[in-house]
Amino acid sequence: MAAAAPASDETRLMLRAAQLYYRLNLTQDEVGRRLGVSRFKVGRLLERALRESAVRIEIVHPAARLVALEDALVERFGLGGAVVVDVPATGLAGDDEPLARERVAAAAAARLAGLRPGGAIGVSWGRTMLELAAHLRPGWTSATEIVQLNGAISRSARPTRAQEVVERFGTTTGAGIRLMAAPAIVGSAELRRALEDDAAVGETLAAARAARTAVFGMGVLGADSVHVASGYLDDVDVAALAGAGAVGDILGRFLTIEGRIALPALDARTVGLPLEDLRAKPLTVGLAAGAGRGPVALAALRAGCLRELVADEATAAWVLAHG
Repeated sequence: MAAAAPASDETRLMLRAAQLYYRLNLTQDEVGRRLGVSRFKVGRLLERALRESAVRIEIVHPAARLVALEDALVERFGLGGAVVVDVPATGLAGDDEPLARERVAAAAAARLAGLRPGGAIGVSWGRTMLELAAHLRPGWTSATEIVQLNGAISRSARPTRAQEVVERFGTTTGAGIRLMAAPAIVGSAELRRALEDDAAVGETLAAARAARTAVFGMGVLGADSVHVASGYLDDVDVAALAGAGAVGDILGRFLTIEGRIALPALDARTVGLPLEDLRAKPLTVGLAAGAGRGPVALAALRAGCLRELVADEATAAWVLAHG
């Protein structure tokens, strides 16, 4: 094996500067005095050491990968912000989903407290939103009104608990609330229009349109969907949506992975804020928690419905790998 070429005087000076700065924690001024060179010269030597990999800086904190995912999401999709949370596997399938919801909801509550949105805030319903409502603490913002964004009166024996979400948001802000007294999906487009023309629904819908902030969860398509559990969708509907390429929903509106409405005829029967109105809001915060949320999170991003994303690590990684 050939012997390594002797280091030049400049290279040896670079290595001495790096040793003094990175290992002995001297300032650049102190390094310059030790070596008899200017502070400017020390800075150039340290830059060269990094450029030539004579020195490698490694961030080893366990949360570093999450920060890297957040930065990548913001850069890739032009977001105002992203929060990615670690959800350790429990080894029990029935525990992983609730744990993901709990972690994402806690992170979303902290993010909302940091953003402090004012005025009217629109909220959706669902299991993740219910968990978020439970994590909110009094005084997290000074909202004037909390408005339900989409219909939620259940068609089955299983309640949607939408009112709990809206009331909890209201209680923690001191704001008034507006509920949307309608099902999420009705039997015809004509019935939907009639409901929205009625003051009980129309006034809430108008307030939802006027709200500058919207906070919502993202649902998957299939047996785990709250729309299936609440009796809005049957097996025929789920099969039709799957055949049309639907990957999940936001505000009860089912999207393809490209971010388009999967079944316009079904969407015409959906009561609540249309996606074009959601896209127009200055602040939209979407929560994606649990297995299989990657496709619907990507769909929401492609549809232009997100300014802020709060998601578990697996969801964020899937979005970046496929988006």
